[in-house]
Amino acid sequence: MHWLDPILRPLARLAIRKGWLFPVLEQRLRRAYVEAAVALCDGEVTDSKVSIMTGLQRRDIVRLRGESAGQPYQRQPLAEIIALWSNDPDYDPEGIPVQGDGASFATLARSVRKDVHPRTFLDVLIEIGAVTEIGGKVILNTRSYQPLPGSNDQLAYLADNVGDHLEVAVSNVTDAERNYDMGVHYQGLSAGAVEQLDTRFRTRMTQTLKELDTMARALPDTEDGPYRFRAGGYFFHDRKREAKSDDP
Repeated sequence: MHWLDPILRPLARLAIRKGWLFPVLEQRLRRAYVEAAVALCDGEVTDSKVSIMTGLQRRDIVRLRGESAGQPYQRQPLAEIIALWSNDPDYDPEGIPVQGDGASFATLARSVRKDVHPRTFLDVLIEIGAVTEIGGKVILNTRSYQPLPGSNDQLAYLADNVGDHLEVAVSNVTDAERNYDMGVHYQGLSAGAVEQLDTRFRTRMTQTLKELDTMARALPDTEDGPYRFRAGGYFFHDRKREAKSDDP
């Protein structure tokens, strides 16, 4: 099962950096095992059957199955505010009033969440550099929401993004699905070559994601179905690891 190591090593590094001790992750993994087994069970789902499938003791399964499930998927409200501002022609990215009954930031924020004061959203967006407030107006500086490094919002985005990507990859392996999951990789490159490739990828991917975002927001209101989608990309590079030798 050595092929699990490349998946688990980054998770272990994140956990250690965030101060999450091993028993915390162990508990989450137990829950994930039970949820996966329940989903894969044919016919009646019994604690004994789940125990056989997972190797966990029945008392743990009874407790975990009795706990509440995770929160349903929700889009980050700050991301929603920025996306609406970027795509709605009524809201000028060059500047909108902070307050007002028309196309103001207050109106925009309340269209996303009515239980949070618009000023709270505005202060956070200013803090992360997404908007600038000048003389009663707010200017949009970016088309996408980027959480503060190490924040809970960033961790939530990491979980959603990596989780969906892993779901795609696993379904292709275990269920013979044909979900889109492609990559290209080379070794023996110089730092300059990697920098050129990185720049090209970022430029093309940014353009593609903007097109998808605009297309999705232009869909008619009749497209109010039960499905969601996520598309993205990554560019990873590091130094080539030298093969270890067992020779003295």
